[in-house]
Amino acid sequence: MPARDNPRTEEQTYEAPESARGSDMQRLLTTLDQVFSTFKTQLRDEAPKPFDGAAKVAVDTFNDIVAGLKFRSLPTALKIAARPILPTEIELTWTDDTINADGYRVKQCEGQYCEDLVEVRQLSANVRSFRDVNLAPNTTYRYQLVTFNSRGETPSNIVNVTTTARPPRA
Repeated sequence: MPARDNPRTEEQTYEAPESARGSDMQRLLTTLDQVFSTFKTQLRDEAPKPFDGAAKVAVDTFNDIVAGLKFRSLPTALKIAARPILPTEIELTWTDDTINADGYRVKQCEGQYCEDLVEVRQLSANVRSFRDVNLAPNTTYRYQLVTFNSRGETPSNIVNVTTTARPPRA
């Protein structure tokens, strides 16, 4: 009878997937340990040699891949400008050429010397201005723009701007 038709033979040669994966994983880890031990010894004991052949192709490919990655850093601190538009509106503007922001948080407080700036709006990364509306006329406000991305956040300068007075009624 052929071996594949013999149930006893199949039972004897069958290995459960879990134990096979565990065994494969152990072999992989052992091999990686040997490879890194060899590299460590070579780096310590041998003078560096230039890459050639397949190793040069591999290194060049790796360098091309790494060069194409956009490593993100903390966002750059921006400088904002503010100006009154109407007696109840202020406009903030900024330039961000770094293109590493995921967005912006606009913080504001009322009063020339206030320190408790609170977030009043969150903006997307492609926005370069913000108009704050429904403000009190002839009042000073302070603003700060916080640039954020996955690595963290960076605050801008703080600007003071005063809304204009309402024109007198005729």
